[in-house]
Amino acid sequence: MYINIHTHHPTKSIHIKEVVNMDASSIYHKQEPTLLHSTGLHPWHINQSSKELLNSIKPHENLLAIGECGLDKLRGPDLSIQKEVFIAQIELSEHLCLPLIIHCVKAYSEIIQLRKDLHPSQPWIFHGFNASKETMEQALKHGFYFSVGASLLKKHSKVLQSLPFIPHNRLFLETDDNPQLRIESIYEKASNVLNLELIQLQEIIQDNFKYLFNVDTRIHQSIK
Repeated sequence: MYINIHTHHPTKSIHIKEVVNMDASSIYHKQEPTLLHSTGLHPWHINQSSKELLNSIKPHENLLAIGECGLDKLRGPDLSIQKEVFIAQIELSEHLCLPLIIHCVKAYSEIIQLRKDLHPSQPWIFHGFNASKETMEQALKHGFYFSVGASLLKKHSKVLQSLPFIPHNRLFLETDDNPQLRIESIYEKASNVLNLELIQLQEIIQDNFKYLFNVDTRIHQSIK
């Protein structure tokens, strides 16, 4: 069994358990989601109705996490506005007792500082993690988890140096928004970098998934 912690393009394969990202502006107003999913407001999509949309998010048996949400210094509204909506989603994560899936572009220090200041009880996961070993170690001190994806396949990405130092019980893998990227390719590359057998890596990620989301990895999500 492969676990894909964050994807925008579900394969619905019986061999993959996927957490599908669903923007808060599109779900709950149309139909009850039948896939395991996360939902929140991406920093690129913040607007005047953001807080109203967040208020529409209610507990659901297939809702596993809040997000993706976070801070992006290269795109989106002013960082102060992004931070306000991010904090609202942190509060929602705490209220619903759900992990937080975080989008971060050049804002690792700000997000780490927020966790230090707010002392949340829920796990925070940096999705698409691609930062230095030093940044990873700083985040690790404050209890972050790390989900690694497409950057792992690039020759000079920072995550190639930091991945071997991520504790196995803090690691997830993902495909994000690339419909051509196969989660199997991410597992294959990660197992090579970590010098693990594929089955060992699968068991590690399955254990992490079951622990963090309380989902039995032996049973595939239902699709109606």
